[in-house]
Amino acid sequence: MLSAISLSIYEHRKYLVLSLVISMIAIPIANTLVIQRDRNRNEMYGEAFWIYGFTIYNMNDTELAYNLDTYFGFNFDDGLHTLPDYLGGVQYEYPVFGLIFFAIATWMFPGSGTESLQPMWLNFLLVLVFNLNLVLLTILLGDKLRNAKWARYFFGAYFIYGLTMAAAGGKLEPIVDCLLLISLVLWKENQHGKSMFTLGLSVQTKIYPLVVFPVLFLGNPLSSIWLLASLIVTIVPIFFGARFESLVSHLLNTSSYSSFIVNPLWPGLAVETPDMYGSVDPSVMYMWPPALIPLIIYLGFMLLTIKNYLPERAELAGKSNYEKLVSLIPSYLYLIPSILFVFRWIMPWYLFWFAPMIVLFKENKHAVGYLRQITLVGLLYLLGIAANWPYFIAGPLPAFMEHFPASASETIGGIILLVISTCIAYFFWKLEIERREKKALVLREAEMRGELII
Repeated sequence: MLSAISLSIYEHRKYLVLSLVISMIAIPIANTLVIQRDRNRNEMYGEAFWIYGFTIYNMNDTELAYNLDTYFGFNFDDGLHTLPDYLGGVQYEYPVFGLIFFAIATWMFPGSGTESLQPMWLNFLLVLVFNLNLVLLTILLGDKLRNAKWARYFFGAYFIYGLTMAAAGGKLEPIVDCLLLISLVLWKENQHGKSMFTLGLSVQTKIYPLVVFPVLFLGNPLSSIWLLASLIVTIVPIFFGARFESLVSHLLNTSSYSSFIVNPLWPGLAVETPDMYGSVDPSVMYMWPPALIPLIIYLGFMLLTIKNYLPERAELAGKSNYEKLVSLIPSYLYLIPSILFVFRWIMPWYLFWFAPMIVLFKENKHAVGYLRQITLVGLLYLLGIAANWPYFIAGPLPAFMEHFPASASETIGGIILLVISTCIAYFFWKLEIERREKKALVLREAEMRGELII
């Protein structure tokens, strides 16, 4: 795997340089425009790990920020390192491997608070991981990047998503995807045990890569032992006093995690939309039938397209039960995005969680259909906000917009600055690449003429 990564880095080194330059430009601009609350919280809990150990899972944000400020002199009690009020009282809810990453990162670069460089250091590490993800994707996509239009569309979309998560969001997704993609590269190289172990680490950073497990399990059931072995990363902290109530509550998307419903795809809004106008009591609900519009459109789309992923009866004739299950893998993968309709808490970037699963499709036509479905779900997410506008404008949207402290004109100006800076970087990068290619061509021609090159 390391050889494959090294070769891919060498082959795409020119493009990786451009990607890194764009990423470095984006970090300080995004740090000014966006309150990266997840990054800030992980920074705080990473620092606190070296003081409290795994017992920080038993402490909520405000309690921890106060203790670190009062007793240890950290600058975390500023309202930027804790969850919003509607999530008040939630204890640390990210799995253990993500905590370990940020604990090591803060140990490598001491300092805390928005006035230090530590937050941007965390963004920088995530940017490096994101660019490694691009390398891993080139390995998994292979020749499809050159020969299949869908692969290039997907790669471009992932670049925007990954850059946003790393440079502008400071979120765990780049780490999760990195471990997932490493697992798939290892699986491609028939290193099934290592692949399952790495998948287990990915699941213990965020849960969503678990959807890949059934596919890998069918490929080699015995290798799943290594995934179970990786769970020691999460089991051991229990013996040191860690409790995971908030983590479980977050994974199950229960109302105890948040009284807000932020998923406009969730059909439950049709019968229990919280009354954010008429009552301060979140248990007061009302019916809102338009909330079913996204689900109805999605079901219609799936009924028309799922047949393309199901094997013909003739194909199943004479096959064993195991072979029949394997033949259903494309249909299983195609159904994965439907999970996004099940939970109350689905933020916009969650829509791309399952996009990397596209590399598991063996046929181009299946990958194209999957990419269309991901696009449709994104459009339905926007339609769901419009269909549930009275509810979202009453609470969830204003709460989300609080993450952008600058005025609308300043935010738009920052985005324009980022675009202009990116264009300038691309212009100079292109000039340098063309200069080097022209020089290389002159040298080759001189060698062909038998000239001595000094």
